[in-house]
Order: sequence, then structure tokens, then C-alpha cells
Amino acid sequence: MALKIEEILRSIDSKQLEIIQRIVKVDYDNRLQSPLKFFYQNREHRVKEVLGTFKGDLSPKDLTFLVRTEEGDVYLLYLHLFDSLAQTPVTSCRWILSYRVLRDEELMFLYREERKMIVNMQLKKIADFHGHLCPDLVIGCRACEMALEILSQKEEIKGGLTVIAENTTSALDAIQWITGCTLGNQRLVIYDFGKHKYTFMINRNNFAIKLSLKEQHFGDEKKYLFLGEKIIKGEATLEDVAQFQRLLDSRVRTLISVKPDELFEIEEVRGNLPQAEAPTVFLRCFYCKDLVLKSKLLDLKGVLVCKPCLNELARLSSKISYN
Repeated sequence: MALKIEEILRSIDSKQLEIIQRIVKVDYDNRLQSPLKFFYQNREHRVKEVLGTFKGDLSPKDLTFLVRTEEGDVYLLYLHLFDSLAQTPVTSCRWILSYRVLRDEELMFLYREERKMIVNMQLKKIADFHGHLCPDLVIGCRACEMALEILSQKEEIKGGLTVIAENTTSALDAIQWITGCTLGNQRLVIYDFGKHKYTFMINRNNFAIKLSLKEQHFGDEKKYLFLGEKIIKGEATLEDVAQFQRLLDSRVRTLISVKPDELFEIEEVRGNLPQAEAPTVFLRCFYCKDLVLKSKLLDLKGVLVCKPCLNELARLSSKISYN
């Protein structure tokens, strides 16, 4: 089975690598900005996929490519751009095959398990569904577990739940997996306020509890923010990204182990269920003629308009000169 990107990053951070450091010939597609194949040990290694492109650390314009070959091996290719004189433009380059990430069968069992970051089976299934394991996913999982335990002690959950989430993070996938409340069945309602707040409501009587994430202190906040900014700006090296993965893993472990009352503020609330609309009620926008869900159309002086058209009308009207 092919290694997932987070497993690869853990291996890079813990140096589970075969160091190569050899200058190699590389076929590079300038249009795609991607290496196609390289030659090493008298063999041609075709690149199946580029897993990531990162800044190099020898000079500001260098790049590194984390690639997976058709054989399933993961290598780091380093493109070193250099010039003959400091004041002249870059005139030449060389490719360095830096290392290969060790395969499972090349590691002791203990190290294999560490790089996979084994968690409980439910969380593993949720991570497989979501695509990777991250702190927000764990927060969503812990919120569901805590809410369902509390609700089942106070009320018999008949007729299902509705969940109101106040963010659009990875936590939503955990909520959908565990509770069965989804956007499609309209039992997951999202108000994107950027808050880890979740209201779990019993449908038959509107009894609910609201969970609000408490501030968590991990002890590495400055480094976490620094590396996160470098990644967002496209200035991170592969080692930076591997270090960031280690910090993410540490957060995951902490969020899994922290006591529920240290993770969330809990409040009993009552409210009305958000009104559901039949998904078959569609009308046409007056301007673009697209079919739009009725509840999403806006009345503009007697004509129904979709939000993109209304925004475009507002943009055009702001450019009109009244001089």
C-alpha cells in the first residue's frame, strides 16, 4: 500500500531515509513545471505523481520536488539553480537526488506503527473518509462523542438529531460520519462564523446542548504560527512542512487525550429547528437564467435575482459616475 503524505512527512522528520545525494539526469516538462523521470543506478525512474513542491535551502531560487515513482518509491529531487558570478542571472542548474523514503518492509515494526500514527478504530475510519488525520477532525469527533453521551443520558434520542456547526473546518466530516447528519439530508446546518461551536438538537422536542471549544495551550504556538505562515506564503522547505506535520501530530495526541470538560464548554439550550426546504423548488434568475433554489433568490424590485448576479449589479453600479 502506498504511503500517505502525512506518513511520508513523519518519515522525513524522523530521518527514516536512504541518503543518496547524487547528481542525476532529469527529464523536466517546462510547461507542466514538473519532473517526468530521472536516471539513477543505470535505471530510468518514471515519476507517477509529484506529491509536493517546496523551496530549497541552498539558494533562494532552488526548488525541491517530492515525487512518487511508478514503482511506488518516494524520492526527493533537488533543483539547484546557480550562476557563475553573483551579479549575473542564473545560467545553469543541476539536479540532486537527495534521498529515498524507506518502505514499510525496510523498517522495524515499531517505527512502521509510529509513522502511521495508530489511533482508535472509529477515528481511523473517519480519517480514511476525510483523507487525513488533523486536529479539527479530532475536535469534531470528540464533540460528537461528548454530545451523544450527554444527550443519551438526559433524553431518548428518537427521530434523530440536527447539528448546527459554526465553522466549515474538517470537523464537519467527523460530524457527518458519526451522527449521519449531512448537508444533503438537511440535518447538518452550517453558519460559518469561524468558531468551534456545535449545537446538537433532538428533533422531536428541540432540546439541545451547545459545545464551545475552550482555548487549548500546546506549548509550541509561536513555532506553529511561524511554520504555518511560511507554508501559506509558499516559502516553506520540505523540512519545514515535515516539522509542521510533527506539530499537527502532537496536537492530535493532546486533543485525543484531554478530558472532555477541559476541551469544551457545555450549555443546555432550547431553540427552533432551522426550516428545511424541499430541494426540488427551483426558479430562474431574471438575469443569468440559471435555475436557483427558491430560498436563495433575492427580490430586486419585483424580479428574482441570484446572489452572484446581485453582486455583479452592485459592482457595475459602483463604477457609474454621477458627475
